[in-house]
Amino acid sequence: MGGKKKQRSELFDNVEFGIFLLTVWVFRSLSLKNAYRLSKAIFVLLYYIDFKHRTRVIQHLLHSGMAATREEAVSLAKKNCDHMAKVLVEITKIDQCINGENYKEKLSVKVSDPKAREILTGKPRQVIVITAHLGNWELAGSAYCWQGDVNMTSIMRPLNNPKIGDYVYRHRTNSRHQTVSREKGLRPLLKALNAGDTLAIVADQHARTGEGVETLFFGHPVRTHATPALLHLKTGIPLWPCFLIRQDDEFHFAFESDGLIEYTPTGDKDADILKITQMVNDAIEKFIRRHPDQWIWAHRRWLDINRKNHKTPHQETAA
Repeated sequence: MGGKKKQRSELFDNVEFGIFLLTVWVFRSLSLKNAYRLSKAIFVLLYYIDFKHRTRVIQHLLHSGMAATREEAVSLAKKNCDHMAKVLVEITKIDQCINGENYKEKLSVKVSDPKAREILTGKPRQVIVITAHLGNWELAGSAYCWQGDVNMTSIMRPLNNPKIGDYVYRHRTNSRHQTVSREKGLRPLLKALNAGDTLAIVADQHARTGEGVETLFFGHPVRTHATPALLHLKTGIPLWPCFLIRQDDEFHFAFESDGLIEYTPTGDKDADILKITQMVNDAIEKFIRRHPDQWIWAHRRWLDINRKNHKTPHQETAA
């Protein structure tokens, strides 16, 4: 059940957007190093005053098993807070730090599978890129277009504040990278694939009833969007779990992937969708385990924690 969205005040949206623009202006006025420092200070303050999200991150780290104790969860939550502070800075300074001329100095490829590695090192191939809110997902689209020498269409989810959303999506796209709202369904995605574009899907968020299938993530039930599986079954185009991971504090990132998902249908469509979707979840989980500080742990991802119909007394007190 998706539930009704809360009505937002236009005044609140305008004030929030004004604060956002001021933040963007300040960060863009500073060097990358100083912008990181300022953002970290802001996020440390938010970490201590935003009880709800701090508690949720700690709960999720314990629930997933990424942290065995509360102390480990708190330590990783603070590292995650530092990561999110850097992502905010990087979003505001993308065009100041990287472009179609200098991207080779900023990007590297750490892809173990030879066939997949070729896609980013001189032999482009049409794929459906599966990624997550891991590393820097906002930079990933443009970076992939430059590195892979391809045109890309990515699915976007409208943000709660439409003015901030318009700003972010305008700065995410370029002449080779366009976005399409997920609310428009499969048709524009198939059109992009038929035109030869690479498609990118951020596939780590909760799917409402009717939009996804129930799978496992870190051993717990989740509802995951079936779009990647549907597109793969319909087109035969490989799915490619690939992530842009921060390497240092000098705006260096690496594409990381273990290979392609190429599934042979069995004829049982529902079973095939479930199997492929679980393969997508498993691939995303694998890379979150490698870089647990670089994923958004505040996502309400699991069905058996932080959801009205699935809470238990143990989960309520876990943090």
